[in-house]
Amino acid sequence: MLFAKKIIRLTPFLGLVCFITPTKAQINSPFSRYGLGTEIVNNQNVTSQAMGGFSAAYTASMNGSFGQSVNFNNPASYGTIYMTTFDLGLNFNNNNLSKLSSPTGKEKSTYLIPNYILVGLPMDKNKKTGMAFGLRPVTQINYAVNETKKISSGDTIFNNYIGQGGLNQVFVGVGKSWKYFSIGANTGFNLGRRKIENIKSFKNSTDSNYFFQSTSNTNTVFSGAFFQWGLLGEFPIYKIQKGKGVQKTEYSLSYGATGTLDQTMKGKQDMVRSTGNFTASASTPLDTAISLKNIRGNVKIPAMYTLGLALHKKEFDTRGSYDQWVLGVEYNSAAWQDKYSFYGQKDVLSNSWMLRLGAQFCPNAFNYESYWSTVTYRAGYYTGKDYINIDNKGLKISALTMGLGLPIRKYRSYDLQYTLLNLALQVGQRGSGVNDYKESFVQFSLGYSLSDVWFNKRKYD
Repeated sequence: MLFAKKIIRLTPFLGLVCFITPTKAQINSPFSRYGLGTEIVNNQNVTSQAMGGFSAAYTASMNGSFGQSVNFNNPASYGTIYMTTFDLGLNFNNNNLSKLSSPTGKEKSTYLIPNYILVGLPMDKNKKTGMAFGLRPVTQINYAVNETKKISSGDTIFNNYIGQGGLNQVFVGVGKSWKYFSIGANTGFNLGRRKIENIKSFKNSTDSNYFFQSTSNTNTVFSGAFFQWGLLGEFPIYKIQKGKGVQKTEYSLSYGATGTLDQTMKGKQDMVRSTGNFTASASTPLDTAISLKNIRGNVKIPAMYTLGLALHKKEFDTRGSYDQWVLGVEYNSAAWQDKYSFYGQKDVLSNSWMLRLGAQFCPNAFNYESYWSTVTYRAGYYTGKDYINIDNKGLKISALTMGLGLPIRKYRSYDLQYTLLNLALQVGQRGSGVNDYKESFVQFSLGYSLSDVWFNKRKYD
């Protein structure tokens, strides 16, 4: 038990190391060749990931009575932040990619990546305003694919396709809440990089002539400001009074909506075309045909919209209130096929959509004698169409999710510091029988939330 507590205390420091240290794990997914990379579907906090990604209508009361996780997907939730909260998320992924058509093949990749690191804090509790700021990766580009081609003369061409980069986001947001309604906004910068390279080798089968390799290398960095708005609210639909006082049961309906505007990011691109000898460890260019620096261009990404509803049962007690169970549904979409372009060029993309279903249950958050009664149990499911359309047949995606919200510190009436360990597991598939490619994935996520009362004015000297 002592060892486990030490590991939990080290969790935020391990997370910081993951963000500061560049990750070298090979995702090695050909899907990340398209658009701005993979992993757009998993950009929620770990609490939401366990509920199928449900986040638009997730309210503060659904966190339970042991602190909170920051719902950065809907900035309207910041108005109900009641304690300063440090929130960290990590993802461990195991992907198995299969090529179903001839030639067939399989590729496996396992990697650990940071999901988010952020801070949420109340600005004015009386006026119900709060803010959050942080950093999170949005997409990943990381692949290395070898291709062998026979040409009519009997000669062989070897292609090695390599890609690195992705999109990261630095953001700050504010939110304001009233009794049954909240609004909020996130803004900041999207910072991206896409480096792609094709090393081509030619093997002559008819004579002993030697041909140098050729390389085509394009490195693009791009950035731009973004804006996201959010709405969130709830209203009671049925109440059951339990005797006198504050004890009661309340059934409520919450709703939420978010949207990001179309965005144009400014880019600088370096382009090199040369021949020579190129390996994984060293590059020796001999003749450079093209070398261009700082080519200006634009990267355009579409607006994204989300709508969500949730029904929840809330229990009120002299010690506070908590949501005993929650059932939620959410839909989001983005017009990638219509609106995306990279330096004026379209890509093999689809207009994406996702339907998410989520549920959670906490037996009794105030039953401090039974730890497992205070744990929050979560499950969910999502299905839809990925924005990547690798074979022009549409790429379906679906997954089952589950997770736990584990309060770490035992409740004490004189203590206002809380630690939550949120766990999430996703098991799913990208692609189906109609696609040339199919990927099964398992993702385990760990979220660490530390909530405390900071910045209180002294009442006594």
